[in-house]
Amino acid sequence: MTMMSNGVNKVKLSGFAAIQAIDDDLLYLEDLRKVSNLSTVRISYNTVVYCRAGRLLVEIGGNQQVKVKPGQLLLIPTGKIVQPILMSTDVDAMALLVSDKMLRSVLGNQINVWNEAMYMKEIYVVEKASWIESMGAYTRTIFGGNEMPPFHREILISFLRAMLLMICGDLVKHESLALDNGDLSIRDKEIFNQFLQLLGKQDQKRQKVSYYANLLNITPKYLSTVCKKVSAKNPMRWITESVMEDCYMLLKDTDLSVKEISNRLGFPNSSFFGQYFREQTGVTPVEYRVKQKNMV
Repeated sequence: MTMMSNGVNKVKLSGFAAIQAIDDDLLYLEDLRKVSNLSTVRISYNTVVYCRAGRLLVEIGGNQQVKVKPGQLLLIPTGKIVQPILMSTDVDAMALLVSDKMLRSVLGNQINVWNEAMYMKEIYVVEKASWIESMGAYTRTIFGGNEMPPFHREILISFLRAMLLMICGDLVKHESLALDNGDLSIRDKEIFNQFLQLLGKQDQKRQKVSYYANLLNITPKYLSTVCKKVSAKNPMRWITESVMEDCYMLLKDTDLSVKEISNRLGFPNSSFFGQYFREQTGVTPVEYRVKQKNMV
């Protein structure tokens, strides 16, 4: 980390420099064109990208391509694997990176809207709206000066809360987002959110349900009940989908052998890994890798 002469902290993060607005909880990237590392990365922050001009194409989770047009927001939750595919030469885009702690603090109970949209429904784009352009202009105003204004922490938190609530307000309008789970307790929602966050941060995700339940200080049965109530999927399904994201990324974007990938992901051997992968995709890891290279 280096201290700039204007009093604003600048940090290096995954190959690019970002302004450290509030400690490590809120970072700002002025220009995506300055990102030097466009390889696949696992996002460690909840990221909001505002595209003012040009086009962006990214792959999220190893199997879903997302297009971003001018005036739209790209939303990426923490823990997701992201591969930049295309950035047009005329792109003008900036990004805010928000830690999980800060996200929970500013959103409060509305964190459930964010998590349902991001993890369950995979709604990664907010369509163009007048408030997005206004927020984008204000973002550049408060971050683009030579120094932070007085009371900058209070200003930034208020701004961040307003922006994230506006985003959640647009997300709940999405036809696939069903928020009719009023019978769920606050504790159920909190446990599910914590489970997703734990899962996203594990290097070796292929663990028993009891492993995650122990980390949450609950029983495996209770975790299964909560996951089914909140998402209609059991925890093992969530674990498998998260493991597959890592499989896709390592097969597509590294030169690691199947055996090395198997070891890194915690499989007992490469044969077991191959069988696991084929059960989920219908092809072997080698066949998947060859197909991806041919597509490129």
